[in-house]
Amino acid sequence: MTRHFRSTMIEPHGRGLEFGKIHADQILSNIAIYQAMFERLAAGSFDGVGAGNAALAATLSFAPALHDEMQGLAKGANVNPALIGMLNARTEILAMLNAGTRGECSTIIHVPADDTPPTAVQTWDWFSALKDSWLLWEIPLADGTTTKTMTEYGIVGKSGMNTRGLGILFTILHHKHDGRNIGVPVHVVSRWLMDTAPTISRAAQLAASAKVSASSSLNLVSYESGVSAAISVELHPAGPSFVMPQNNGVLIHTNHFLATELAAFDTEPKAYPDTLLRYNLLLRRMAAMPVINAASVLKAMASHSGGSEAVCCHHNPQATAAAQYDTLSTVVIDLAAGNLHVHAGGPCTYPLVTSTFAKDSM
Repeated sequence: MTRHFRSTMIEPHGRGLEFGKIHADQILSNIAIYQAMFERLAAGSFDGVGAGNAALAATLSFAPALHDEMQGLAKGANVNPALIGMLNARTEILAMLNAGTRGECSTIIHVPADDTPPTAVQTWDWFSALKDSWLLWEIPLADGTTTKTMTEYGIVGKSGMNTRGLGILFTILHHKHDGRNIGVPVHVVSRWLMDTAPTISRAAQLAASAKVSASSSLNLVSYESGVSAAISVELHPAGPSFVMPQNNGVLIHTNHFLATELAAFDTEPKAYPDTLLRYNLLLRRMAAMPVINAASVLKAMASHSGGSEAVCCHHNPQATAAAQYDTLSTVVIDLAAGNLHVHAGGPCTYPLVTSTFAKDSM
């Protein structure tokens, strides 16, 4: 079941305080899981406080309102603010530890030629131990709009949308220059775009200004004044790079860089070539699709080819508990209606799929 929370506070510190008080147990659980993960990868002790303080400083320089919110989260949950910083910098810390974790997530965006509303769908693949780590968070803003994000408890944002017509789908990337310090957390960047960017072009520009230390693709989609648009902002320490949809309006992203100039710096394909296989499978399925909508895209993504490395992945029970992955949630953005739909589980169990298509046809 998807857990859902709508904030009642508008001011950032108060909003964080409210969220932290209500979800203190879940935040403490995430801190413990990630601290243990970092110590395991470091093969010893890990200074989460030091890394978290660096993340807070980077956040203050880029998105001061989110720094205030993170301070509120810490006070509400009764934890050191640096540990909230650590959670928000989990991608940057994994890069710093040279974790070698496989990529997460597959995304598909389709921008129709006739400027009807776009389709935007994502799987979120992550460690099975964190299957209860997340929620759908609705965040009313002072301008009367709302940010809606699927995120982990204690992390300010991930994939989502705002009611001004901007959506963001999120996939991790790996660049050989990642992890040299703690820059602006990519999760902070994503949330800040949703909260503040008035248009997709301004969102891309704002993302480009972030001094990041770990790579991710922020796949932006918009439906503004009846016009659809999409662009992928590939964040990396020397970046960013930008990728546009193909001529058929399709933009697919898995966990390798699409900007051709970055191939020499991309560490993902050699370590985890499943990113290439997932990308190619989705590319072929989208090319053969007569009608593109949320249901047909979800069906295309309900593929178990590759086992635990599939688009719709289920953990390998033979793997160690620490290494098990699952598609923890599936996200569908409906910009025309202003709705963010988040399903607990993979596309193969999404109601739009199970009610429309026979499972054995997947």
